[in-house]
Amino acid sequence: MTGQLRVLELYAGIGGASEALASQAKIAVAVEINERALAVYQRNFPHRSRCGTIESLPASFFQEVQADLWWLSPPCQPFTRRGERRDLDDPRCDSFVHVVRQIDRLAPKYVALENVPEFAGSRAHTLLRETLDRRGYRVLEVVVCPSELGLPNRRRRFYLVAGQTPLAPWLPLVNTGRPTLRELLDPEPDPALVVEPAIVGRYAQAMDFVDADDPGAMTSCFTAAYGRSPVRSGSYLRDRMGTVRRFSPGEILRLLGFGRSYTLPEGLAARLAWPLLGNSLSIPAVRRVLACVPEFAGLRQSQ
Repeated sequence: MTGQLRVLELYAGIGGASEALASQAKIAVAVEINERALAVYQRNFPHRSRCGTIESLPASFFQEVQADLWWLSPPCQPFTRRGERRDLDDPRCDSFVHVVRQIDRLAPKYVALENVPEFAGSRAHTLLRETLDRRGYRVLEVVVCPSELGLPNRRRRFYLVAGQTPLAPWLPLVNTGRPTLRELLDPEPDPALVVEPAIVGRYAQAMDFVDADDPGAMTSCFTAAYGRSPVRSGSYLRDRMGTVRRFSPGEILRLLGFGRSYTLPEGLAARLAWPLLGNSLSIPAVRRVLACVPEFAGLRQSQ
């Protein structure tokens, strides 16, 4: 396909933005600091990639890439309760500030961002909006949950899309009747996923249990702490006998909307995969938001 937009995929993780865009764009370069996440990315995508901190990228890098759209999914911890909501005072925001300065300097055609809902109204959000407004961008801001699009997973996220030219109108969310939880589960789950009864007994009142045979079952948001923190990090599957198990990395990939062709490296332990998935993206939600970029109108058909 000719005339595709060139995308700079910052905070690339395991490639959620690339997965969402599929053949709709050309990824100019992906940047990610986590070597394990980048190895998973490189396993699934042929795009040029770079390992390192974003704040260390020279100003010349952003100019030389000549990307039409900059995708940002900066660390969410500065805006969460667990991260003490330090906002711009958190060193993990340094890379974001660096990128905003480059946006102000170069004014790419489009900018898109994903973060937790608490990002809205933060000082970081204000910094970005003031920059975009000063540079004349049209801006769309929405909070989307994949459960509103038919996936049995809650993952509310704030999204921003900004363009130097008009964006396509935001259309009402439509539940397209996606698969039930049962259809996304492994046919033969790993016995090692079973949670020790002592842990269940201790944290039962705070754990989120779902039943695979419930057609309306809805999993809670899986975070990077899944597998380490038994509460507020994701759901657990409970069968008719009362046995409780964790969701496998493959199951979480499918709940996030990754395609069946996307794979994790063989031998990657679940405890190492879970943090990568917890930091990733909901593919249908990203497609729904990026469809507001006129050149990505084809994403509406892939939702």
